[in-house]
Amino acid sequence: MKFLSSAFALLSCAMVTGGLLAACSTSSYVPDQKPTFYRNLSAPGSEVDGVAAASMISGYRANKGLGPVVLDPTLNKLAKQHAVAMARKTKVGHDVGDGPLDKRARAEGYAYARIAENVAGGYQTLAEAFSGWRDSPDHNKNMLMPKATRIGIGVAQAPGFKYKVFWSMVVAEPDTSPTPVMAGPPIIGLMQ
Repeated sequence: MKFLSSAFALLSCAMVTGGLLAACSTSSYVPDQKPTFYRNLSAPGSEVDGVAAASMISGYRANKGLGPVVLDPTLNKLAKQHAVAMARKTKVGHDVGDGPLDKRARAEGYAYARIAENVAGGYQTLAEAFSGWRDSPDHNKNMLMPKATRIGIGVAQAPGFKYKVFWSMVVAEPDTSPTPVMAGPPIIGLMQ
């Protein structure tokens, strides 16, 4: 009888230990999501992570001895509007939609010393778009604009067409010159 109860105790202990080990092996481990740089943006309504884009561009610029860029809401709006215009017309270009970048920036009241735009179609991820722009001399020059401190980036989808995803990134050196102030006394009759 003593042998039977010892065997039962060992069997029970083995079952509990086995159950615990099995529970460990079947726990729901969820690996980290894909880094935002590699997220596929071809699904309608997908948005690019602007903060991640600014971080990626800033890292690239730092490797070239240049200062960082930050996301600018006005430039982001300009980039998104242009990406949408290109997707609607299923055409990649700087003059698609509301005209050239300088006209669009001025219409938004954006004051800049220098401004440039990279456009693209067909890249599914931020990493692909960045690589394409980096490998293109003119686009690379825009990303490495020496005194740039601001960017905006936008994507838009056209699922049934060749490119599927349209990209626009605006890089700018804001105009930091002071607003001119008129010197002298006020003109009589205009001030009350």
